[in-house]
Amino acid sequence: MFEYFVHFLQIGIPAYFANAAPTFLIKMRKHPIDFSMKWKGQRVLGDGKTIEGFILASIVAYLTGLLELQVIGNFSYEFLIIPPVGFLFIGVGAMIGDMVGSFIKRRMKMKRGEDAGLLDMLDFIIGAFISASFFTNFSVIVFIIALILTPLVHRAANIIGYKIGLKKEPW
Repeated sequence: MFEYFVHFLQIGIPAYFANAAPTFLIKMRKHPIDFSMKWKGQRVLGDGKTIEGFILASIVAYLTGLLELQVIGNFSYEFLIIPPVGFLFIGVGAMIGDMVGSFIKRRMKMKRGEDAGLLDMLDFIIGAFISASFFTNFSVIVFIIALILTPLVHRAANIIGYKIGLKKEPW
């Protein structure tokens, strides 16, 4: 079980940091990644998905992965084989997953920041794991661990972000 949990952390930690990174751009002028385009009368993604956030998230996932490689480099776990570029794509996958979630929310006529429950909590981690699958093999158990732990981590991180003023809502 330890092996599964550690492998989850190697993929999950860069994804979590990628998902959180765009909130630190709160005061910066940003450019919507959907270029404010509409589809069927509604924004494709909304103002919350930006080019700057996408780039920052991808870089943060990459740097987090490099740090992980330094930390775990002293251990010889055969299952922890993700090339450095894989971490960049874990961040890209997390952001694509997050954008898919936003696209679904817009189609459901939900506003930015409106709580979408598990959709908001799992979209990015699913995207990250899809991307990670191109760079490492992981057990379905590793993915299940991610699906179970991510809502807990996501909720705690959002409450902290709300309390320190980085988020407008605690979900």
